[in-house]
Amino acid sequence: MVFASRRDALTGLAATGLAAVIPRSPAMAGEKLASVVINGMPATPSVVMARLIETGALSRFADKAQLKVWRTPDQMRAGVVSGEMAVFGTPSYSCANMRNRGVPVRLMNIVTWGLLYLMSRDDSVQKIEDIAGKPVLMAFRNDAPDLIFRMTLRKLGMNPDTDVKLQYVGTPTEAVQLLLAGRASLAVISEPAATAAQVRGAAAGVTVRRTADLTAVYGRLTGRPPRIAQAGLGVREDFLQANPEVVRAIHEGCVASARWVLDNPAEAGKLGATTLDLAAPVVEKSIPHFRLDVVAAADAKPDLQHYFTALMEMSPDILGGRLPDDAFYWGPAA
Repeated sequence: MVFASRRDALTGLAATGLAAVIPRSPAMAGEKLASVVINGMPATPSVVMARLIETGALSRFADKAQLKVWRTPDQMRAGVVSGEMAVFGTPSYSCANMRNRGVPVRLMNIVTWGLLYLMSRDDSVQKIEDIAGKPVLMAFRNDAPDLIFRMTLRKLGMNPDTDVKLQYVGTPTEAVQLLLAGRASLAVISEPAATAAQVRGAAAGVTVRRTADLTAVYGRLTGRPPRIAQAGLGVREDFLQANPEVVRAIHEGCVASARWVLDNPAEAGKLGATTLDLAAPVVEKSIPHFRLDVVAAADAKPDLQHYFTALMEMSPDILGGRLPDDAFYWGPAA
């Protein structure tokens, strides 16, 4: 497997000085920014950022605040390296990889602690061990879903390259479409696409089962709680240094917004529908399945290091050859 080729090409821009630098903000002098953009991930955690924007929590720092959702991890990495994305939803390992390869970024927080599921139309598959020898759809090759699935199979004593037949597609939406069309029987899918597969399947008379919760399986195999510090928000160092109060407000807003999402799933579903281009009931039903808990990266450091170490056991290149330095883990007291 090759984990670093695309990342090397992107992060190499930073090493050669080609990455755009965001100018220092007037916020240090008490002036508002013209705009703050949070670049969310195409998954249910972006509902938290949508709520943050809706509450006006950043209005005292910026004339305009908005949420944009990236489509693929490659698009996100390119935007961060170029300087186009200053605050961005990110798999935690991807943010660490970028930092280790010279991109000036830090991890702000963890928002989701596991949102990956084995979805099945195959009645013979009742548990994850039953997939041996079978084809499995997977989106985002060599990125977080693929890596977590491989990590879990290794703990089961299975070789992901020989004991299953991984078939890669571009996005979780593509995996759902193929699964519902009967062109596949098994797929590893993240939220909210996993819920969408069940809801759309039921409407079409197709039963799609949530056969295995990858996070719970990995926890069982390692003797740890069912939590993987999978994804949250990252921030470019230049934006952080120029706007520390804005970054703190974003994190604190995420904490408050997460509580609202958990307490108001129906309203959160409506809010997330436009953001994620899904029906509101799908987003609502997805909320219990993505382990929402906003924790500053500094406080999540032990969990992050455990996850990172497990990934490096597969290949050190996944993290850029080493664990990230201590400064990588942002905290509100920093």
